[in-house]
Amino acid sequence: MTADGKREAIGEAAPEGLPVAELPLAPLSPAAASEALLRRAMLVVAIGLSCILGYFTTFALLAIALAVFAFFAVRRATVKIGFDLPAKLFLGAFTLLFISAVVTMRQPSDLLQTLNFSAMLLYAPLALLFRRAAGPANSRKLADFALFGTAAGLLMALYFNYIEGMQRAGLGSPITDPIRLSNTALLLGFFAMIGAAAATGRQRFIYLLGPLMALAVIFASGSRAALVAFPVLLFVAALLLVRHKLLAVVVSVAVLAAFGLVAYFADLAGARSSSMFDILSRLAGGDNPADLGTTIRFILYRAGAQAFTDAPLFGHGWGQLMTAIVPYLAVYELVHAQLPHLHNDALNFAVASGLFGLVVYLLLLALPVISCIFSPRDSQYRTRLYGCSLLSISYLVLGLPDTMLSFPLHNTLYVVLTAVLLNYCRDERA
Repeated sequence: MTADGKREAIGEAAPEGLPVAELPLAPLSPAAASEALLRRAMLVVAIGLSCILGYFTTFALLAIALAVFAFFAVRRATVKIGFDLPAKLFLGAFTLLFISAVVTMRQPSDLLQTLNFSAMLLYAPLALLFRRAAGPANSRKLADFALFGTAAGLLMALYFNYIEGMQRAGLGSPITDPIRLSNTALLLGFFAMIGAAAATGRQRFIYLLGPLMALAVIFASGSRAALVAFPVLLFVAALLLVRHKLLAVVVSVAVLAAFGLVAYFADLAGARSSSMFDILSRLAGGDNPADLGTTIRFILYRAGAQAFTDAPLFGHGWGQLMTAIVPYLAVYELVHAQLPHLHNDALNFAVASGLFGLVVYLLLLALPVISCIFSPRDSQYRTRLYGCSLLSISYLVLGLPDTMLSFPLHNTLYVVLTAVLLNYCRDERA
């Protein structure tokens, strides 16, 4: 744009004799300022403060998303909310879940369970919000937010361990739990790695602190699922962010092997994390795991698989997720039916919504990567593909022994982070 064009864009003429560079910037209009505030609030809550806010992150993000929808609805004469491929896929996924909920409904309140997935209905206005601020430097900005968010998670873990005196960070807290804290910190820590690819010079190495701080949170929380997911995400980062693939893989294997040996023999990871080696060795030998948590999971998986065969098409409904497995539990196992979920994302969707739920589960996991592949090949495509792959793979791995997409906090974060990656981390604005 020419200098005269810039003057026309801000709606003012340059005083005679005053260079364009010295022109005062036009203040943001109230609408533009409000839009920028909503966008910044969404980034701060979802990425910067999600480890601190814990469960309350869900309500804060939904409240902001509703405000975004209302903001664009008021301005519908000048700004149109469009439905691109990911918006249609999210809408289709919610529709399938709602249909299965209607079919399995026993009382009207059963439909309220679908509100846990309501963030999927708000993807379109969120996409518009971030697309209107797209820019070449946004991947770096996302990494900065993620690095701050991981540091906040580490501070929370240290507070729980050393101030509250918790053996596992978050255990017994009213706002979070060890699994939510560690999983969120792990995701943010590897999102910070985007900065290592987006930045230049020595300053890019600071973003390597993201995964290291996340690892410290995992040790503080004693989360074995996050510890298993860590090397998987490390390989994803090496393959998608490092240009010399073979060197990246070799270094990753060496680092993981060295750290694994030190953690095992020095017990750096604590008793819960070190017991993972015993569990894996027992399972490899065909023995039952001695660990109680793993044993309970196997009981839930067996009962859940049998419950799925009772209602394979529409499922039993989310309100009957745990009661559906009761007929397949022994008397001494009935206490496990009081747990909130089946500790496996695929089983949660299958038992609650049947084949409809399984289709939704697979659709949601593939959605970020598929949408990214159809996005422009701009300067941020590589980091955008890494972020989308990180989302899908981390939710898949972390959802095997617990719940991710079927948990309101992580489901809401999934929608928001998908909107950020696909629309904010791109060169051209809407």
